[in-house]
Formats: sequence, C-alpha cells, structure tokens
Amino acid sequence: MARQQPAQTTNFDINEVVESSLEVAGYALRSADIDLTLNLAANLPAVWGDGDQLSQVMINLIINAEQALQGWDGRRKIKIVSRFDSRSKEIVVKVADTGPGISPAMRSRVFEPFFTTKEIGKGTGIGLAFCHRIIETHGGSIRAAANPGGGSIFFIRLPASGQHDDPDLPEAVDDQKTSRLAILVIDDESDVSDFIAEVLRNDGHDVTIANSGSEALQHLKRRAFSVILSDLKMPNLDGPSLFEEMKVHHAGLVERLGFISGDTMSAKARTFLSVSQRPFLDKPIRPAELRELVAELVQNQT
Repeated sequence: MARQQPAQTTNFDINEVVESSLEVAGYALRSADIDLTLNLAANLPAVWGDGDQLSQVMINLIINAEQALQGWDGRRKIKIVSRFDSRSKEIVVKVADTGPGISPAMRSRVFEPFFTTKEIGKGTGIGLAFCHRIIETHGGSIRAAANPGGGSIFFIRLPASGQHDDPDLPEAVDDQKTSRLAILVIDDESDVSDFIAEVLRNDGHDVTIANSGSEALQHLKRRAFSVILSDLKMPNLDGPSLFEEMKVHHAGLVERLGFISGDTMSAKARTFLSVSQRPFLDKPIRPAELRELVAELVQNQT
C-alpha cells in the first residue's frame, strides 16, 4: 500500500502483463499441482496506465486463487481469460478458480481495507483493497462473483486507451499543464489521503497532503491552493473547525474548500454541511466523483 515507485503511465498490452505476472506467481501454481489455463484474446487494444501496478494486481489475484485451492479436495484449476468488450470499449480480464468460493456476504466486503477471509495470521486484508485502488485509479472496475462451476471469479474491466505516447508531441503535453491545479488534501487517515493524491496526481495536479487541520493551516500560510479537500472528522482541529479558522484567517480561500467524509449521515455533519453550503463527497471515494468535486470547486471560482 505504501509503494514508493512513481507511476509510469504508457500504453501497454494487458496480455503481456498477465504473462509477466505468471513468471512471478507461476512457480507456486506448479508446486501446488494446480492446472492453469490461459485464454488470451489476440490483438487487444492497449491500456493506458502503469503496467507495473497492473502486474501487481494480477500477481495478487493469482496468488489468492492458488491459496484458495490449498488443501482443496475438489478440482484444482485456475483459468485466466482476456477479451475486448466492443460495446463498452473495455478490456476484460477474468481470473477464475475452482476452490471453495466466497459467500455472497463475504463477496460484498472483500475489497474493504483490512477485511480478510483467511485464517488469523494468514491474511492482512490489504491485497484486494490495494487491487481495487489501482484498478479504479486506472478508470476501471473490479468485482468478485461466484464461478458457476464452483469457486470464485474476479472480473477486471479497464478502458481501452485513447492516448498516444508519441515523443514527438511536446506541444500537447505542454498544453495539459494549463489545467494543472495546486490541491491541498487534508485527512488524518494516510491511506485515504494517499489514494486521493494518487488519483489527482495521475490527472497532472500538484498535490500537497496534510494529516491534520492544524498542519493544513500551516500550508495555507506558506502558499496558495486552487482546491482544498478536507475530511470532516479529525482529531484536534476537525473539518468544521478548519472552516471557521479559514473564514477568519483565509476568507478568500473558503470558496475553494470542499469536504470528503464517511460521517455525512450524522445529524451534526448534515447540519454543518447545510449551513456551510460547501460541496462534499461521501466515502468510499470513487475517482470519477472526486474529479467532479474538483471541477465543481474550480467552476464556482469563475
């Protein structure tokens, strides 16, 4: 979750990602005597993003499938399929196993951070949350389903690339810099702030993270920000208190402030949001909704 290598966005072949992932995870499958089937469609459109991050997703799903089959007395098979959905213009990757499967109640929670179906001491619950984060950052989706023949299936959907990584197009790259925004993200949960920052940085924005309202005020003294995104519920100086401080000391920046919180259903939070009239977004955060919130805050300043 704390991967330090910067994202390298380019066009890549998802089949090559699958095959390179099997070079890492394939030994475990062979050692466990698991039958692997590949059905990768030829001539798939490219995907735009970080192939290394997508490889981590595939490795995680393959290892999870292998672990599900450990000690399993039934069929021991894993099947990986890739195809192009011409209607949605998406590349679809399916990882299926014939293990014990995941109950419907568990399937609805497998992408929650720190939730795990594994025995105590055998799972952190970080893996699938990490996969979900990467896939959504790439504009795609991931879901779990029951395998009709028994076991589990994970579906990944990624948009086909509309980008051109041509080194002879410097003017197009320079033009994108005009929409670059200085954004301050305030959240005491580092995994949340890191996720928000990653989405926005991938869009080309300059993102600064503050882990408290007090730290945010220090940043506001040193530089200006086009957009300020704050959690509501934080220790010491929470979102409403930060709002009041900004009205006194940074009144011109209040219109740039928006809130992101999992606490918007409480009566106290609803009252504050109604009185403050600031745009807000509920957790869990979806990249598309995050971008809409940023766009709304920018539009309100014009």
